[in-house]
Amino acid sequence: MMSEAVNQAEPFLVPSSVRGRPRVVALASGKGGVGKSHISVNLAVALSQLGRRVLVIDGDLGLANINVLVGVSPEYNASHLLEGVRSFEEVVVPYREHFDFVPAGSALAKLAELELGAQVKLMEALELYKRPYDYVLVDAAAGIGSNVRLALSMADEVLVIMTPEATSLTDAYALVKVAAKYGIDIPFQVLVNRVRLAGDAREMYGCLNSASRSFLGVEAGYAGYVYRDRVVERATREQTPFIVSFPSAPAARCITALARRLDGEDVAAEISAP
Repeated sequence: MMSEAVNQAEPFLVPSSVRGRPRVVALASGKGGVGKSHISVNLAVALSQLGRRVLVIDGDLGLANINVLVGVSPEYNASHLLEGVRSFEEVVVPYREHFDFVPAGSALAKLAELELGAQVKLMEALELYKRPYDYVLVDAAAGIGSNVRLALSMADEVLVIMTPEATSLTDAYALVKVAAKYGIDIPFQVLVNRVRLAGDAREMYGCLNSASRSFLGVEAGYAGYVYRDRVVERATREQTPFIVSFPSAPAARCITALARRLDGEDVAAEISAP
């Protein structure tokens, strides 16, 4: 089995604006189906294993991806927070000892595309700046709609999730373009999910970064990759994060390396392809 290095990805630089408050990372993609929610949940677990306190916000408000992936059916969701009938402490849900999350409402169309005023009201209700977390991971909705732009605008940095497909590259570029159009000037990092070879990830990142630098003046960082791994599907059926069920699997080890880089470590590990 061939071993491939992940040390081409560099540690993340902690934004200077993060002082005494949670570090907000938005995970976004230009389209659905790239595994963004899987990355969000498993990255949250990996950060908790480093001793960090983590909150995940399910930003795909009309669905309930996080609920499904961890097998939890919350009594309350973001709509109750938005309507002011429940407090943050009542809505937030702990997932074992790993992380807390703010659930979305399954099939709640009214949450899928909030008006700007309602979006701002929801963000104010979250009051992230005063929450006792080290990281807040915002699992943004797929696409480039207003909910996604709000998620990006509230973040300190963006982790763009893509796959090694031409359509994913096009959609990821559209996401960066929209962010630039709306003046969202924060660091972008690119993570390539479901790769078979590490070199494929570096090639996809290079294409995206070259286009965004040339046409948008945006320089994106390289966050690395996550292997295509059969354990992801198995963990989904079991409704448990794959980093919990299969901690030694290549995909889980990629996520662990990502968490350590996000936390500022210089990771120079080698991960065997599945």
